[in-house]
Amino acid sequence: MIWARRVIAPKAGMFPKVAALALLCAPIGFSTAVSALELKYVSHIPLYFPEIGLSEPSGLATDPDGTGFWIVSDSTHTAFRLDANGDIAAYTGRDDRLRDLEGVAHDVAQRRLLMVSERTGSIVTVSLVPPHRAEVVDVTALPSPTDLTDALEDRQNGLEGIAIDPETGTVLVLKERSPRLLVVIAPSLDRVVSVRSLDEILPGGEDVSGLAVDPKRRGLWIVSDVGRSVHFLPDDGDVATFDLYWIDGEKRRRLKNTEGVALSPDGESLFVVTDDEQDSMLVQYATGRVATSCPHEMPAECQ
Repeated sequence: MIWARRVIAPKAGMFPKVAALALLCAPIGFSTAVSALELKYVSHIPLYFPEIGLSEPSGLATDPDGTGFWIVSDSTHTAFRLDANGDIAAYTGRDDRLRDLEGVAHDVAQRRLLMVSERTGSIVTVSLVPPHRAEVVDVTALPSPTDLTDALEDRQNGLEGIAIDPETGTVLVLKERSPRLLVVIAPSLDRVVSVRSLDEILPGGEDVSGLAVDPKRRGLWIVSDVGRSVHFLPDDGDVATFDLYWIDGEKRRRLKNTEGVALSPDGESLFVVTDDEQDSMLVQYATGRVATSCPHEMPAECQ
């Protein structure tokens, strides 16, 4: 139920849609070749709208068709949608199960949103089909190869980000720190598949606050609030770390309170959301072109 609305003016190119060429050249099973990974600031828009309850953005996801964003706030019991026209609105009515939300993901296959609650150590699912029924999944209660009870008892450093692998449907959630963990959950949300420590992989002294799956580059983007940085963690290879900044007039400034991260469907834009009170913003970066390898029988424009 949409109960408030605010129109803002997005920057040109802030909402890239899936290009026809990308749809034509990237069928399942085709390999991709990636140019040198980079992170270059493109633009930003404000993301502080207390009149509709969006005052502490804490999680971000993109629609797979590139038509907009899903946003959650850890101070408001609802989810928000920002579309390509700059129209932002509360998508759900207030629901007490939607509290202390720290991440959001769009589950296309199941036509639902998945949101992670740090305070309750759970995943909250909300159907995108009216009447938008919500269910709560207690992560600590799931069968797991590693006992997560003790790790998730710390609700100040608990579950933070959530993402879905579009190829396997598995759900990935982060534990913020002490220890930093990557928890992989079955698409059915009925068991934990694996638990991976990030403490020996990412720089020490940082937290983890959000993640996005990059299927074309075969890796994860993981953002850190404390580090003011984003890490690209490939399935095979070394971690790449980028400082996060934005351009204020002619000045280059480091981002503060970076909470969520999302990737455009074509893999060429990375988006970061900050929780910085009236200075909260959504920032776009270019990540470098992802070139798709196509067989010779495909159309010439794919080659």
